[in-house]
Amino acid sequence: MVENLEASFVARLEALMPELRAFARGLCRDAALADDLVQDACLKAWTSQEMFDPSQPMRPWLFRILRNEFYMQKRRSWRSVNLEPDVIAAALVAEAQQETAKDFARMEHLISQLPDDQRDALILILAAGMTYDEAGEVCGCSAGTIKSRVSRARETVRRRFVSSERSSYTVKRPEGQGLPALLNRIDELAGPARHPL
Repeated sequence: MVENLEASFVARLEALMPELRAFARGLCRDAALADDLVQDACLKAWTSQEMFDPSQPMRPWLFRILRNEFYMQKRRSWRSVNLEPDVIAAALVAEAQQETAKDFARMEHLISQLPDDQRDALILILAAGMTYDEAGEVCGCSAGTIKSRVSRARETVRRRFVSSERSSYTVKRPEGQGLPALLNRIDELAGPARHPL
């Protein structure tokens, strides 16, 4: 009986690994740190699996563990400065890439500048594909609060992106093309995601 529960727990955990990694990368913005974060979160989940109710979805529970672990690590390392060669090289490469890559790098930066609660909600809904209810469980708030946070985050990013584009570029794209057009359609494209688990 115990072996069956453990096997089921492991299978459900493994099925969520890609989503956990995507969420961790959205939080960390560094693949290696994200992988470490996922490992730490999985270890915490494994050691506290007796607290998990198997009749409930595992996804929100795991995402909450991962999110809490991220903030715990962030608090621990708030004084450290990350000047690793990989981080510096990634920043230099991003500068040398074409305009579209610059747009996405700028978008990533703008998202990272959002308040933590808005950034988390945006990543959970748009990148992890969670429903508003699931994201609310992860963040410890209601679905309505998540909707509000996502809405404010989208508007802030959209406004800052357009503002930074005006100040950064002299050559403009034709209307209706590129990332700004995508941002204007983000509500339509994102829609409420439905993922059972």
